[in-house]
Amino acid sequence: MSKIREFVSKGVRLIVTDTDAGERAETAQEKEIPPEAFEAPPPRAARSGLPASVEDFAAVYQEAGIQLPPHGYGVDKVAEMLESKRLAPLGREVKATAVLAALEAAHVGVRDVIQDAVRRDGALDAFEAAKEREVQELRERSEARVKTIKEEIERFLRDKNAEIESLKQASEAASQAFTQLQARKRREEERLYEVVAHFVEAADNPITTASSPRGAAAPAKPARE
Repeated sequence: MSKIREFVSKGVRLIVTDTDAGERAETAQEKEIPPEAFEAPPPRAARSGLPASVEDFAAVYQEAGIQLPPHGYGVDKVAEMLESKRLAPLGREVKATAVLAALEAAHVGVRDVIQDAVRRDGALDAFEAAKEREVQELRERSEARVKTIKEEIERFLRDKNAEIESLKQASEAASQAFTQLQARKRREEERLYEVVAHFVEAADNPITTASSPRGAAAPAKPARE
């Protein structure tokens, strides 16, 4: 609950000091305004289209549908009166007395001014609540998205690690197959060499093996009869 709402919930007691021609007040008249006089309808905007960085709260009040009373005296008007050059140097009670006198002369009840302040305070509370809800919703969406991204990353890593393992296995299988091919090739070359060796000299054997390099490129001699 805001300070002003806590203030008016207990009722407002206005102490008006009467002065005659600038003489110091000697009597005080006390008036009470019950708290129900300041009951305002709940703010209508559950959400706000304004950014949290808004500098001028006039936009917040406008969004909440807050309008000045028909007589034009709201809390801002009274604030200007209190801060005027004539009243600013005076004490609190003297300023209050002067403003109340001006309001009375304008046929304006002070409760209208306080009611305007209460409504604006309610609009600020609602705006703050709306922004807080937006932050919470954004946080929840962000956390959900982060979770999804992490799951996607984990799934991606699993897939890529599986692909890497598959590539390693394929490479190892190919390397093993090549090693086996070399072994078979050597055996086949040895077989071919042995067959040809029956008909040519060893130095002239055109078949290369691991232990016997290729001979001269000259054509093989015909076999002896």
